[in-house]
Amino acid sequence: MVGRRPRRNEPKREYRELDVNLVRSTMPHTEAKKGNEYQVQQTSGANAESGKTWTCPACRIEIEPGLNHTVAWDLHRGVETRRHFHNNCWKSFDGMLT
Repeated sequence: MVGRRPRRNEPKREYRELDVNLVRSTMPHTEAKKGNEYQVQQTSGANAESGKTWTCPACRIEIEPGLNHTVAWDLHRGVETRRHFHNNCWKSFDGMLT
């Protein structure tokens, strides 16, 4: 019920501040680019194995752990096409994942 007052003996609810990075890193969605459908997800890379890096297929520059970036894969060819992009590189990407 919206707007109701808490009862006297009702415990106060604890609210946590919204962690936008957590929301971004957990909300996969589908995007279409040049007729190809991709599963796309933002991630911080914070849970990566120690020393793990990725190479962005668009600019060929490494993505370090802890850097927010985009993970995408072809919906029809499967998760084995998964690649890690810098966020801006993904926005301008219009090719096919290899």
